[in-house]
Amino acid sequence: MRSAFARRPVAALIAVLAVLSLLTGCTQTVDGTAAKSGSGSSGPRNDDSERQYPNLLKECEVLTEDILAETVGADPLDIQSTFVGAICRWQAANPAGLVDITRFWFELGSLDNEREVAQKLNYQIESRSVAGIQSIVMRPNDPNGACGVASNAAGVVGWWINPQAPGIDACKMALKLMELTLATRA
Repeated sequence: MRSAFARRPVAALIAVLAVLSLLTGCTQTVDGTAAKSGSGSSGPRNDDSERQYPNLLKECEVLTEDILAETVGADPLDIQSTFVGAICRWQAANPAGLVDITRFWFELGSLDNEREVAQKLNYQIESRSVAGIQSIVMRPNDPNGACGVASNAAGVVGWWINPQAPGIDACKMALKLMELTLATRA
């Protein structure tokens, strides 16, 4: 009985030390000055992007989760954000299966670069105009019918629809999301 009581304080001490070492090991100070996104580039800026494409600057909130769910045929209660950043991701439950939704916007990107990458990946590429904007539709050799659309809008913006099962028209969905994104009314 005595040895069990003696082990508890030792175990507690080890746990406290582990937490402290984890906290101190995961912190660091970084020199420099915080800068607004895009301010560090020496290249040309897209200063008119807010006026020309007001929805682009809303990052991952450009379209509500309700609109995303409706576009991919999912219940608005069955969608969740899985990542937010320069690339935004959601997963929605469509009656035919799960659908991964990805949106990206690279202020200093280009449609030519997206086309070049798609060519290197051997995607089928179709030039297209979406809401009057030069765009491409990309189809990888995917058995479930994944499809992406990238548009030349204040850099490059894109949507990918990746069904987890076949039978979903991913290109129709990606094109609809792009049309909504490129709408000029906020």
